[in-house]
Formats: sequence, structure tokens, C-alpha cells
Amino acid sequence: MSVDFTKLLNDLGLSPTETRVYMASLKLGPTSVQEIAKVAKLSRTAAYDVIAQLQERGLMSTFERGKKKFFSAEEPERAVAYFKGRMHELEEKIETFTRSLGEIKMLSGGERPTVRFFEGREALFALFSDFGSLHPKELFELSNVDVVYTKLDPKLLMEARKVLDHSNTKIKMLHRGELRNPRSDAEYCRLLPEFGNFEGDFWIYENHIAFVQFIGKMMVVIIESQPFADMAKVLFKAAWSLCSAQSFRKQS
Repeated sequence: MSVDFTKLLNDLGLSPTETRVYMASLKLGPTSVQEIAKVAKLSRTAAYDVIAQLQERGLMSTFERGKKKFFSAEEPERAVAYFKGRMHELEEKIETFTRSLGEIKMLSGGERPTVRFFEGREALFALFSDFGSLHPKELFELSNVDVVYTKLDPKLLMEARKVLDHSNTKIKMLHRGELRNPRSDAEYCRLLPEFGNFEGDFWIYENHIAFVQFIGKMMVVIIESQPFADMAKVLFKAAWSLCSAQSFRKQS
């Protein structure tokens, strides 16, 4: 079986142009840069640069005969020795990298968020199940209640809610629209019209953030990330304070 030496040398670490120059020089024997460039299909300047790189690797040499400079590829045995040396260096670097994994991980910029997508009927059950599995101490919710009850079958909503246990969860909801079956142990604040309109739900619980889309096919996106959740909680609390203050001024 014939061997594709060009591919083999590329796989061993030579660049395509280095391989072309080395193979051309090997076939031509000692010769001028012009001849090497012609066979390798490179410009003379480019051939000089590549030859210099191969000389640094110990794969080509040069000598003068009279006033003319000749270049020659080293024997293939020299290339084998070079690649074995590179392999040994790489093994040592891999060992150093492995020993440093703990230190390298400390340089990582925090945990990577986990994002999950759910669509259709099962999306709502996925959200409620995820919430129920964590037994969170707090739930911050932003909801357009009118849209929820317009887009969802009330029976489906009640069925999905069966997986929840709110007995140990403190709930705060910023809402648009009329409340249905408000919980006595939850806090609510109606969003004023100037806050803008939206059609969906937004939950923050533990280190999870959930977005619910009701436009078109229902979709739930759950992001698991403590830094993101912390930022979302700050924004919610700021919105809650503003909503509460405006509601109080309106009642006064």
C-alpha cells in the first residue's frame, strides 16, 4: 500500500508549505532556491522563508559551492528523530498541563450557565417540576395574568400546579392583569401601564431563571446560573420597590 507522504508529514506537524518545500528538496537533491520554489510552486521569497523554518527544525541544510548557494533536505532519518523529539516535548507539556488542571480551573470566569428549552404542553410541566424539585425559599415572578389564562387551558394550569408545594416558599409577584385565585400567603404588586407591556412569565427561584413565552407555540427556557440569578433578583427587587412606591402614591 502506497503512503501519502504529504499527508503524513502534515499530520506529524509540518505545515503544507513546509511539506511541499521539504518533499521538493528531497526529490531534487542539493539545488538552488529557484528550483525548489519552482517545484514547490512558491515564490522565491516564500521559499526562502520556508527553508529558514525547516533549517530551524534541522530538516534542511545549506552549503556554498563556488559562489552559488545550495539547499538540501536532510535525510528522512533526521526527520524521524525530529518528530520523536517533538513528541517527547509534547508529552512533557501534557504532563505539566495535567498537573496544573486545578490551578487552570481557578482561572475560569465562574460557572458556566446551563440552558434548557421546552416546547408545547410539556413545557409547563417541566417548569413546575423543576421548581418543585428545588423546594425554593423564595419565588420572584413577573406575570401577565390575563395572557396566562387566555393562552392556557385552566385545567392544564391547575394540573401542572399540583406538583408545587408553596408551604415553605415566600412568593412575590409583579403582575399585569386581574389576579385569579390569589394566594393568601403571597405578595402582589400590580404593574402600572407606564412600565410597558409583555406577554409571558418570568420566574426567579434559587439559582434558576425561567422565561415563559406564550406568543405562538409555548416555550419555556430555564437558565441555571448563580451569577445570572443574583443579577435578576437585584433587578426584580428594584422593580418591586418602584412598583410598591408608585402603587402607594396612587392610593394616597
